[in-house]
Amino acid sequence: MTKGLKDTLAIDLAPDAVRLLDVSFRRGVPFVSSVFSAKVETGANDTLPDRHLAALGTLVSEHRLKRKPCVASVPTSLVVTRSMTIDPNKPQRPEDQIRLTLQNCISGDSRDMIFDYWPVSESQQTNRTHDVLVVAAQGSMVRRYLDGFAKLKLSCVHLDVAPCALASLMAKLLPQQEGVTGTLALTESIGYFAVVEKQRVLFWRPFELPGSIAGGSAQTSLPRIGDEISKCVSHMVGSLHLDGMTEIYAFGQGAQDEAFTAYMLNRFNLQVKTPSPFDSLPSDGMPADLRTSLPPAEATNYAAALGLALQTSGGAVHG
Repeated sequence: MTKGLKDTLAIDLAPDAVRLLDVSFRRGVPFVSSVFSAKVETGANDTLPDRHLAALGTLVSEHRLKRKPCVASVPTSLVVTRSMTIDPNKPQRPEDQIRLTLQNCISGDSRDMIFDYWPVSESQQTNRTHDVLVVAAQGSMVRRYLDGFAKLKLSCVHLDVAPCALASLMAKLLPQQEGVTGTLALTESIGYFAVVEKQRVLFWRPFELPGSIAGGSAQTSLPRIGDEISKCVSHMVGSLHLDGMTEIYAFGQGAQDEAFTAYMLNRFNLQVKTPSPFDSLPSDGMPADLRTSLPPAEATNYAAALGLALQTSGGAVHG
């Protein structure tokens, strides 16, 4: 859907900030000309679309970004994700099986839910059950964002979720990726751990954080992150029958902190890597002064936004 765009804004609607990249494409290769961010005011979860759009409106006004197509991430906190089993022998279509399951595990009317899904296990026979990963959101919430974009004179051509955007980024950072890779993204209040295999997200788990690592709350944040990763790895091995993950790629708030990498190594004996998202670009993929002016602790926060931009140049698109 997004292929063929010449210029676009890649917008990551993170819980703590709106992060935006102004991207153009040269023969299919993205060129990041500018990076912008704006803090999101605190408030209740049901007001998040309004708070996001207010912050985005500030960026659009200050930097004159109107009348451009955009791609955006749906906030992880407003998304439901479930691993489900599809049974081809049932009379219901896969979509109907998914909707029935969603009705039983979420609040609200499932008829207002919009969802996407993709296989995480392949069956050798068409009549055998197979597992899928489902991502769902309230249609009314998505429309609030789309209406808000339109009022800002932005044409949103694609919505995805941050873990899938990050998977597209990983495909550029690890073009020869074999096996599964763990990806971890952290903000001031929310994190998620995802298991990725060749641009396909097999599983992810969001979790709340009691405090920011970089803000001095590592004593409480690090054990929580470790516990959540343990749950994900247990699911990966027990349910998906996958093992062999040897490294984790971490992005976001506190990912560059030495206490974080030391904790992960000691607890899991896994190598933690914290590359800049912009390492995925060619040397001329952004202005040299912009690349050097972004400190690593800031650049890492643009991982999802850059992943969204990379999807437009051929990366996997799930949402």
